[in-house]
Amino acid sequence: MIIAAFAATSCTTPRPDKVAPCVTDRQVDLVIRWGTEHDSLGTVEQFTMNTKGELFTYRGSIAERADGGYSLAVEQSKYCDLAKDVMSCFLKTQALNVRGTRARYIEYRNVRSDVYLRAVWNPDLETFQSRDMRELYDQLMKLIPRD
Repeated sequence: MIIAAFAATSCTTPRPDKVAPCVTDRQVDLVIRWGTEHDSLGTVEQFTMNTKGELFTYRGSIAERADGGYSLAVEQSKYCDLAKDVMSCFLKTQALNVRGTRARYIEYRNVRSDVYLRAVWNPDLETFQSRDMRELYDQLMKLIPRD
């Protein structure tokens, strides 16, 4: 019994206890979120990544949205690359808000520096304006293990 418990816990990667090396003091509270909202159903599939590279998943009601449960830890060097890509994409895109009954989104939120950026697009349309965000969304979704 003890051996089985040890084997089950020894294969999991421990959660990081420090923020990624690329994170400055002003970025410690940075959160990157992405997902799909289903307006007609009132549901959301949301993924949240913090500066430690911890990834959380929430699937449920839009009204009861939360960060969700811990899923996995992204390698911190990978986190740094993704955080840089997200910021670069927002600087390039500036504004994007095209909703449908389904909406994909990416958020960059830093409470400490009062920065909140959100891009929303209709995944059923492939517009020129949403091209960079769609590519970034696909890149972020590669982090998510499929059931």
